[in-house]
This record gives sequence, C-alpha cells and structure tokens, in this order.
Amino acid sequence: MDSIKIGIDMAKGKDMTALKLCLPFCPSLNMAYPSTKTGRRVKSKRFKDWLKECPDLSGSPSFKKCTVSYLFFFPDDRVRDGQSFMKLPLDYLVDQGILEDDNRRIVKGEQWFDGGIDRKNPRIEITIKEIL
Repeated sequence: MDSIKIGIDMAKGKDMTALKLCLPFCPSLNMAYPSTKTGRRVKSKRFKDWLKECPDLSGSPSFKKCTVSYLFFFPDDRVRDGQSFMKLPLDYLVDQGILEDDNRRIVKGEQWFDGGIDRKNPRIEITIKEIL
C-alpha cells in the first residue's frame, strides 16, 4: 500500500531511548493463524501478505527491557478486540531483532490506544521505550 507511511524515528534522551515506528494495519490474531482440519495452526495468506508490507528494520536498535505502546488506526468501524492486534506486531519486532524475545522479563508492559478510523491509511503506530 503506497498510502501507508512506514518508517522509524529514534529519540534518545538523557535517561531513555525510544523507537517510534509505523506498520500497516495487521490482521487479527484469529485471522492470522487459522486452524487446519488436523488442528494445526498455520500462517494465513493475509498474515504473510502483511509481513511482506512491513519494513525491514535491520540496523535499528534493540531493547533489553522496554514498554510497548500501540496506537491503532482502524480501517473501518467494526467492533474489534484491541488485544488481538498486539501479538503480530510484537512477534514481528522479535523477528526483526528489535526485541530479543517478547517475554515478561523484556517487555515490562504493553498498552494500546484507539486512534480512530482512517480508511485511507489504516496503521499501527508503535512506541518502544527502553527501561534502564
């Protein structure tokens, strides 16, 4: 999608490092991993397509301890469970080396906010703040 501004912005203060990035709006967790007839969960086509749209974050800083905030700009006004949209971006940050893992020893807190509806540019704005 050309209309999505994807990128990163680093802020380094005296006591904290923060990374802000923008990802395309992702499928929900239920839509990303449908179950097969055997009960196995596999990556859906929608999930694979979303991964292709996400930027390469190599060369970005990594975080040992942090908090992660998500600001969701939804594509439409359907009722959605915000928590089901946090897992895929977090796993993506681990895959890209921004986070070593997404366990509680590294990610000390997560929160999400509703940024409203943006039909032309649905996205996830993520802020990662280092904890020293």
